[in-house]
Amino acid sequence: MLKFDWNMLFMLINLIIFFVLMRVFLFKPIKKTLDKRKELIDNQFKEADDAKKDAENLKAEYEQKLVSVEDEKAEIISKAREEARAEYDRTMDRAREDAQKLKDEAIRTANLQAESTKRAVKEEIAQVAIQAAEKVVGREVSTKTDSDIFDEFLNEGSGK
Repeated sequence: MLKFDWNMLFMLINLIIFFVLMRVFLFKPIKKTLDKRKELIDNQFKEADDAKKDAENLKAEYEQKLVSVEDEKAEIISKAREEARAEYDRTMDRAREDAQKLKDEAIRTANLQAESTKRAVKEEIAQVAIQAAEKVVGREVSTKTDSDIFDEFLNEGSGK
């Protein structure tokens, strides 16, 4: 049979007391420390995830800005081309207008010179005709008669 030993009982009581003391003074503080560490690690992971999300957001924002900058660049280049084309067209229009003015002025000058030359030739022909008429008539005609004949000749020649 079993014999009851007081040593065993004290050992069992010591063991229970030791367990309670270990639990109160060792396990609880260690569990607290481990829980704090776990919380700290969880916070660090959460902060890392937040930082990663912020970085991804910044990256997306940067890429969006980069795309908008490319669009803006294309728009600026397009505007510059349009303005250059408009300036080219304005310059060409001015050049055409200037060329047309020069051409019109040259035509007008040529017409004036032709008219002046015609008038000079008609006057010379009238003088020759008067001289021929004097020779035919045999006498000098008066200035009034000369002027009348000259005017009549010019009017007939110009078709007026």
